[in-house]
Amino acid sequence: MAAQGDNRDKGGGSIRADAGDPRAAIDAPTPDCTTAPLDFLFGEHLRQRQFAKVLTLIADGVINRKTIADAISFIKTDLALHILDEELSFFPGLRASCEADDKIDEILEILAKEHREDETGSEVLIEILQRMTAGAAPSEDERALLRDFSDRLRHHLALENGVLLPIARTRMNAETLRAVGESMAARRASGSR
Repeated sequence: MAAQGDNRDKGGGSIRADAGDPRAAIDAPTPDCTTAPLDFLFGEHLRQRQFAKVLTLIADGVINRKTIADAISFIKTDLALHILDEELSFFPGLRASCEADDKIDEILEILAKEHREDETGSEVLIEILQRMTAGAAPSEDERALLRDFSDRLRHHLALENGVLLPIARTRMNAETLRAVGESMAARRASGSR
């Protein structure tokens, strides 16, 4: 059996995860967001939970540079696009579908604030991860930032999955869902990120 140091990535000091390591896997996105946009969003939330796990593994030093580069790509493309989907398509459709008793504005304000924090935090994450792909070992503070982002993302997803999506399934009609799905599909077709 090889010593742990023999399996370390030469530049970043992290243990190499095999290409097929399920800990580092993030599922491919579902290609169709038009027919069932709420299911699509739920699927994206599952992918983001996988990403959060990868961030924790990176912070723990058990992921290689290739996976770190993939995490950077996920932040820049998938996460950024998902925030646009929610802010520009899903949230407005849900807001228009809800009743005052749903108090949806309060929930959406919390989630929008968290999205803004995620956008700012993403910039810092990318800087840390880029240094790691160049061979730098993260400091303890940087590891803590990776873990904190991961934890906050999980909390955010729990609120969306546990509160927001059930309300949406009750309140949004077929016409609104179709409009939300078409809007998200148009964003993907135009390459708008």
